Amino acid sequence: MAKRKKPKQKFPRDEEEEKEDKGGWKAWARDIAVAVIIMVVILGGIWVYTQQWPPLVVVESSSMQHGDTSSNLGVIDTGDLVLVQTAPTRTDVVTYLQGRASGYTTYGEYGDVIIFRIYNLPGETPIIHRAILYVIPNGTDAANVPDLAGLPLSDWQGTDRNGQPTNSPYGLTSVWIRGMGYNRDLNITFDLSYFARVMSVEPLYRRGAGYITMGDNNAYHRCQVKDPCSSIPYDTSWFPIQSDIIGHARGEIPWFGLIKLLLSPAPGGCCQSWGDPGAPRNSWDSLAIGLVVIIASPFLIEAAAWAWSSYAWPWVKPRLHRGKKEALPDGKEPPKDYAEDEDPDDSTGGSSGP
Repeated sequence: MAKRKKPKQKFPRDEEEEKEDKGGWKAWARDIAVAVIIMVVILGGIWVYTQQWPPLVVVESSSMQHGDTSSNLGVIDTGDLVLVQTAPTRTDVVTYLQGRASGYTTYGEYGDVIIFRIYNLPGETPIIHRAILYVIPNGTDAANVPDLAGLPLSDWQGTDRNGQPTNSPYGLTSVWIRGMGYNRDLNITFDLSYFARVMSVEPLYRRGAGYITMGDNNAYHRCQVKDPCSSIPYDTSWFPIQSDIIGHARGEIPWFGLIKLLLSPAPGGCCQSWGDPGAPRNSWDSLAIGLVVIIASPFLIEAAAWAWSSYAWPWVKPRLHRGKKEALPDGKEPPKDYAEDEDPDDSTGGSSGP
């Protein structure tokens, strides 16, 4: 007669290990699910705020920096990630002139920084520069700049079609504005007749009113003599109209765009290797510190949780319970949870023996 095989006996230790394995997988699944939910919530919140996808652009050049040797929080530097919020209408963009009149600033200077496509070159990297003037060509070699009316007359002077000085913001061939630049020390003359002629005559560019833009740092590179500026610091290679604008800059994540530039360097620019001088030295240092903090954070959190459960909580718990006992009304029995300080073997009751 064949012997029946006895079932394998499970010892308590085996059962505990099996439970730990199952609990470990559940914990991993829970952590992954929480991470995915957090990521979806963050990305969803960014999309709701910006109404753009992708909602971030990487700054590839130093044209918007406030200096060449160091980066600053609150200023757009090479390697920053910039949030782009949609700006579909003229009222969504505050020019330098409007900001100066009202005191509105972004990234350390008056007015909005806009991100726009170069007309007729849709495949080119978008430009991120400050909107300085909103110019309306009037069909001649002159243009209208209505926002000039918001500045004190002592801060600007225009030239009309007859070459005469004027303080009317209409029918201007040029305008001189004092106290420009993030240090408020540049006096710049804008040749409006150039834009008026191009926008009124050239069929390719006959598209109506648009923005004269300028990089904050470019202004100081080109104005070697500041009063008056010895060169043309504003952009003449493009004249974006409203439909060219992707959005305006709203917030930044500093330094971390350098990772993207390391993986895919900008043509003729940053970053061919770690520490590339195309980005400020302190940006590389700050990125390194940020990466170390991010990598170390899970271990630090785990260590803090272990220290709390192993040392701090065992010290705090009895004191919390003791305080609750003392707070009970007279004559009221404490819950069983408060009996942990008592020795269960120290019984004063009678025995139930035979």
